[in-house]
Amino acid sequence: MNLLIVDDIAINRKLLRVTLEAEGHTTLEASDGVEALQVLTCETVDAVISDILMPNMDGFRLCYEIRKSKRFHALPFIIFTATYTSPDDLKLAQTVGADKYLTKPAPTAAVLAALLEVMEMRVARTEPSAPAVEETYVLQQYSQSLVHKLEEKNADLMYALDQLQRAHESIVDLNSNLEGRVQERTAELETANRELSRALSEVKVLNALLPICSYCKKIRDDKDYWQSVEGYISKHTNAQFSHGCCPECFEKVLKPELERALANAPRKSS
Repeated sequence: MNLLIVDDIAINRKLLRVTLEAEGHTTLEASDGVEALQVLTCETVDAVISDILMPNMDGFRLCYEIRKSKRFHALPFIIFTATYTSPDDLKLAQTVGADKYLTKPAPTAAVLAALLEVMEMRVARTEPSAPAVEETYVLQQYSQSLVHKLEEKNADLMYALDQLQRAHESIVDLNSNLEGRVQERTAELETANRELSRALSEVKVLNALLPICSYCKKIRDDKDYWQSVEGYISKHTNAQFSHGCCPECFEKVLKPELERALANAPRKSS
């Protein structure tokens, strides 16, 4: 069969075209009802598969115009939609003369079965059927369907707006808490930085390899000058020294010297 696909979304037309051509059918395409009527005037079409929501002329109106036509009134017409799916939409589709009503997405088997069914209906349709239905009645149903659809869209938008408002409030709350935490953390870091600066001002770290004499224990500085350990440490730190004598040095050095001094000291005559 040569089938006319009517849909304003190109990817939808492509998906349906690939499906139908895989089953051996040929296809034509139109992006709205006005373009579909132009195709029908110059091409032989066995059936129409049309979306509803389209610019310029939607699927309901396209079906109604085809049913009014003496030339195309018997043309099988399938509505294929993902938007108009309520019982009122189905009723309106029947009123304007649609043969079959499919909801997207539909399996390939359902589309092929619908095609076979509408082709059988074609032989029973000998006269234009739309004039039997008052156009004012069709427009009334059409308007009701549009109003209902707008109400649904408005409800969806209100729900989406409410969700966005809730999300915005949550983000504001999170930002507020985040600002508080950032301020607290900043204060903690500033305190830690002050403490570190104070500690660094009190302590200078000695590093690198220090050359020290094995005998006199003097240290050589970076200017090749030998100085005492006390002098070197005093220069590089704020440390102060108090001198004493460890037990080992007392036994080895100081005690023998004291004993020698006492032994050599002149004795007083009695």
